[in-house]
Amino acid sequence: MTTPLAPAFAMTALALVLAGCTAPAESTPDAVTALPPSIQAIMDQPIYTDARWGLSVVNLDSGETLISYNPDEKFLTGSTAKILSVTAALAELGADATLTTPVVAVGDVSGGTLDGDLVLRGAGDLTLGGRTMADGTIDVPIFDHYDANALPGVATLTPEDPLAGVDDLARQVADAGITRVAGDVLVDDRLWEPVVLDEVPISPMVVNDNLVDFVLVPGTAAGEPATFEWRPQTAAYHPAVDVTTGAADSDIDITIEESGDGILSITGSVPLGADPVVQTYQVADPAQWARVLFVEALARAGVTVDADPLAAATGTLPTSVELDALTPIATFTSPPFSETARLINKVSHNLGANQLPLILAAREGLTTLEEGLAIEMAALQAGGLTSADVEIADGQGLPGNRITPAGMTTYLRYLTGTDTFQTFYDSTPILGVDGSLANVLPEGDPAIGAAHAKTGTLVGAGVSTAFVLETKALAGYLDAASGERFAFAVFVNDVPIDDVSAVFEANNDLGAIASQLYQLY
Repeated sequence: MTTPLAPAFAMTALALVLAGCTAPAESTPDAVTALPPSIQAIMDQPIYTDARWGLSVVNLDSGETLISYNPDEKFLTGSTAKILSVTAALAELGADATLTTPVVAVGDVSGGTLDGDLVLRGAGDLTLGGRTMADGTIDVPIFDHYDANALPGVATLTPEDPLAGVDDLARQVADAGITRVAGDVLVDDRLWEPVVLDEVPISPMVVNDNLVDFVLVPGTAAGEPATFEWRPQTAAYHPAVDVTTGAADSDIDITIEESGDGILSITGSVPLGADPVVQTYQVADPAQWARVLFVEALARAGVTVDADPLAAATGTLPTSVELDALTPIATFTSPPFSETARLINKVSHNLGANQLPLILAAREGLTTLEEGLAIEMAALQAGGLTSADVEIADGQGLPGNRITPAGMTTYLRYLTGTDTFQTFYDSTPILGVDGSLANVLPEGDPAIGAAHAKTGTLVGAGVSTAFVLETKALAGYLDAASGERFAFAVFVNDVPIDDVSAVFEANNDLGAIASQLYQLY
């Protein structure tokens, strides 16, 4: 999840977090070979004077280490932690695993009336609406709405219906012969204990990433009101939009706040001539959000509900054991996990990554993040990592996640021999082509398409400067010009910056290092 800075700004699919600045550690590089001058020149730029670098490059076939620079020091992972969480989930679940979201009826049905409650049970499916295409694959944009507020004017919405999943379930309820629910509609989100990470509830109940989307279009002249569209349209919220058209060279400046009774106040301005601007509101209570959306879906399917969806639920959830004993009257099955893995890695989807250790825990009948992380750590240990190499605190890569460059390349090399390697490899962004690596190389760079890798970024509040780039990272696989194949990991930590636009420059610098590795080896 990206956390807005002031101004709100971040790399897509990268964790952007306000945190305290830490002093750069003293270190002495341990180089197997001297750094190539072209790479050393990138690292010696003035912006990195007080920074700490780590670099490991290993030949996948021979295991030979070509470059080893601070290989055993731990660096903040940023979103390269998703390499760990996704591959651990692949190892435990398999590429073909699916998640099933059930609806159960608690009570008797007579004459089309359910004399009791309808229960929608969250299963951790990230794809309940808004992404799955007709062929069953997930629509993955380059700049996702999940980071729209951090990337104003860049993120896009997928064209798929964000309510497709709840509508499907509602139609199945109607097909089961239920036309009226005399009790209540309840949402069971007890698959795991409540978790909030980076101010985002990590819920097993997800509809449209638990976001309300707004698309703001500037008027035809400065000073005119902007027009807007929003989705999914629901009685849960009522937009109050006061957005104007700014000068053509002005910034996108949008604030969305809930002002009570479901009123979402959207204020600010968008520049004249700008493309439609996507912004989002993070839902505070995913279960209540899903409850309202499901009741509305039931109405569209011809099923009336006596209870008020906007009021607090009046029914009482049976125990999980009691619900497990009931046969579902409706089910929604996700695409295979290979598709979810691709979504998480391509756009660096933080909510999806943070669900993974919790899904692993639930699969074993466990309920806490700590228990899920222990399962993930066991998978990492099978890949040769120890606590001396890696620390994990969540799925997305917030502060608290650390790894050594040598540990990362050791693990990347191990993955090439696993059954799910190709699925993981295909899930990662391609250098200069898509996802969070789409724009890191100049047009015509010879390394475009040569690497599959994951980016990582953490930005915090600075001390002597406005911000500190706590980590910029890039790790993955490179097919070099020579035909040899490498695992590589590059980290730079503790970079004081005055403007968060420097994050883009650092991202490009790591792309340039990957390009040099391609050309030199």
